[in-house]
Amino acid sequence: MKKKLLYSTFLVAVAVGCTDLNEELYSGITADDYPQTDEQAAVSHLSSYNALANLFDDAGYWFLTQEISSDELVGPTRAADWSDGGRWVQLQYHTWAPNHDAVEAMWRTIWTGIGECNQIIDKLGANESEVALKTKAEVEAIRSLYYFWLFDNYGDVPYLTTYYDAPDQPYRIKSASVFDSLTTKLEHVWPMLNSIESPVYKSYASKEMALTLLAKLYLNGAVYTGSENSEYYAKTIEYCDELLSYDYMGLEDNVMDLFKVASSEASEEMIFMVPFNEATKTGFRLHMRSLGYIGDEIFNMSSEPWNGFCTIPTFFDKYDDDDVRKQGYLLYGPQFDYMGAPIMDGDMQANHDPYIRIPEMSTANMAIEGIENFEMTYSGARVQKYEIYAGAVNDLTVNFPVFRLADVVFMKAEAELRLNGNVSSETMVLVNQIWARANQIAPAGGLTLDNILDERGKELFCEGHRRTDMIRFGTFDKPFWGMGQTDMTGVPEPNAIQNTFPIPASALTSNPNLGLDPL
Repeated sequence: MKKKLLYSTFLVAVAVGCTDLNEELYSGITADDYPQTDEQAAVSHLSSYNALANLFDDAGYWFLTQEISSDELVGPTRAADWSDGGRWVQLQYHTWAPNHDAVEAMWRTIWTGIGECNQIIDKLGANESEVALKTKAEVEAIRSLYYFWLFDNYGDVPYLTTYYDAPDQPYRIKSASVFDSLTTKLEHVWPMLNSIESPVYKSYASKEMALTLLAKLYLNGAVYTGSENSEYYAKTIEYCDELLSYDYMGLEDNVMDLFKVASSEASEEMIFMVPFNEATKTGFRLHMRSLGYIGDEIFNMSSEPWNGFCTIPTFFDKYDDDDVRKQGYLLYGPQFDYMGAPIMDGDMQANHDPYIRIPEMSTANMAIEGIENFEMTYSGARVQKYEIYAGAVNDLTVNFPVFRLADVVFMKAEAELRLNGNVSSETMVLVNQIWARANQIAPAGGLTLDNILDERGKELFCEGHRRTDMIRFGTFDKPFWGMGQTDMTGVPEPNAIQNTFPIPASALTSNPNLGLDPL
């Protein structure tokens, strides 16, 4: 077998799936010959999903990067804790560099997923059976998700569809070309995919997953191509309508059921999820990163959380007090243990004041601002959106919703606003359903382009969409909370250049072609 070094050099990832030809073989089938049967083809693709779980914590950083760089979450420095070489405030302030841990790890992990997909597709290429063709379509769909996350975050990137025949040092191509390739590929394969009408496929690339990805690509088409095109919004509406026509899909009556282990998998609203398990499929630790040191007392956990991430105050204020999502998604105010007793710190009750004052509560900044240790320790509303069950440990068992139907409803509404200047009555019925279950009514003036970003944010908080949404609405490169405190922190205002992340330093060292202008 020819051993490709591409994904271990320019991508700085482990070369996977290569066989030592001198090793003892325990069957007559080599990697080059596999799969030989339909049964083998049907399971030959499962490794294409392996990289997904690593993208939700610091093994791959995708989720953390989308949230901390947005106006939803901050990773504050708390005296001597959480400075971590400045990695969190650099994401907050958009002052990251090519050697930032998140920039490196996200690139490496996404390319690992792409490389695995390309290997599988290469091996299936000669098999023309119905099962093999369907399996290949599924792998191409999950590869499209990896590529979406890659060029959404890095802009102009290489686009490789083969593993064994790929160039050793590929060039970047313009994001518009990646956009065209992905939409063309997905439009070809989605009818071939399994449907989530059988719920088992909600953690696999289904036709509904591919349709949602198509709608999202087209909604952001102007960003990716640099050209406003009404056809993009028409396509978004088309694919959203296709999804909304399926009678086995619908909005949940209780939004919090989507984030409970017992009810999320069977939810009619769930389209595509990444399932995590505290013992067998680890990688989701948002509860540990966000809850205070007292979190184990509040939820009867088996592990003590790390007292880190919290909600940015200006985002907290987007929620009305009677909004079900405010109480369900966020933990704030005076705190009680799981038996209902006040949690005390000395003679004071622990209190998560949602209005954390500054991102960098270093000892020096605390002195300048008059921040006492109690405020430094407890301030900030914490994330409790994903069910934190009794006995929870460092890794949470949860079904993370990559795509769900409420996102589809808001995507269609936004596309209609951008294309027609108004939202259709049938779409508003669904938007009103989302508001009603949150105990909310339509904002004054109805749903408009001026408020739909906030409405998406309140519904989809901490689901990985906010950075992309802010870029589409032109707010990601504008100062928001924390960025204006330059007298204290010395950070510059963000700028449009930082809408995407730089090619990692290690990748540039391995492949100088990545530093050249895209083709």
